[in-house]
Amino acid sequence: MSPCWLGPTAPPPGLAEMAATYGARLGDCIAFPGLVNSHDHLAFNCYPPTGTPPYDDFLEWSRDVQAEKVLVDRIEAVPASARVQIGLLKNLLWGVTAVADHGGAAGRGPIQVLAPYQDLHSPELAPPWRWMTGLGPAVLHLAEGVTADSRHRALAFLKGNLLRRPVAGVHGVSLAGNDFQRLAALVWCPASNLFLFGRTTDAAAALRQTQLLFGTDATLSAPGTLWDHLRQVRGRVADAELFACLTFRAARFWRHTAPNDLVIARRTASDPWDAFFALTPADLLLVARGGRPVLVDDRLEAPPGFGALRVGGTRKHLALPVADLLAAVRPQVETTALLDRFGNAAE
Repeated sequence: MSPCWLGPTAPPPGLAEMAATYGARLGDCIAFPGLVNSHDHLAFNCYPPTGTPPYDDFLEWSRDVQAEKVLVDRIEAVPASARVQIGLLKNLLWGVTAVADHGGAAGRGPIQVLAPYQDLHSPELAPPWRWMTGLGPAVLHLAEGVTADSRHRALAFLKGNLLRRPVAGVHGVSLAGNDFQRLAALVWCPASNLFLFGRTTDAAAALRQTQLLFGTDATLSAPGTLWDHLRQVRGRVADAELFACLTFRAARFWRHTAPNDLVIARRTASDPWDAFFALTPADLLLVARGGRPVLVDDRLEAPPGFGALRVGGTRKHLALPVADLLAAVRPQVETTALLDRFGNAAE
């Protein structure tokens, strides 16, 4: 049986090749494009969710995080390169093949790190003249709070965009109505918003005014897996729109052309959308980047040299030196809890 392909386009040639290679071992399954995570902080995924929410805006939360000096010193003692690789590991376990890292980490690994933009951080932390330091797209945390003041700071900063640079605004929790017209895209990070503020952006309103993309943010502020995040907000926009936020629309926005990036996963429901939104990391059978496997379930034949983890009781093989990577973050990071946050994973 061929995998049930999800998406508005024909399945890529790589899917037929994978189906021929693995045959009946795939079982009843669905397939879809490799996911594009439009917002993460790769180096901040060694942290657990931190703070005592709810907050009015991210500045309050940031002060609380900095007050956790023992935790911060311990995590920051891990080499930045290792922390970035941990972020890539998290994304790979969730079926992501391309990630927009806020900070532009030059991570080498099985996932494409997207950085075709200038990082302006936020209206609160970037001086207005930063608009004039580039010509291409800009990305910034915008209206990351629930107050009218948070919204006003965002709109005032956007007025300084005299060169009319395309802007991807991340969060936009307090934006409303026509505010979204000022953006080339709104990156929706609902799990982070709900954890910090108890509410998230009006995604349906954003979708009427601009392109809607989806981001996980880092585990520092976003509990659960990407699949948990999707289930939290399923129904706020149509299933096909939520799927587009993570696949072809996101790839087009970030100018990421990768037709043979794909995911094959165990099918757990007859309806294709129900099957997609019910997924967990344990259900992923194969993740391919450029037609080459980068995550393979134990029921399939893993390429030599892959690292391994148990995810929800099933063994996954990954194109990362998993044992060496986990050794590099010890003893500063408690790796059992770390892997559990990534989706019930374990060594």
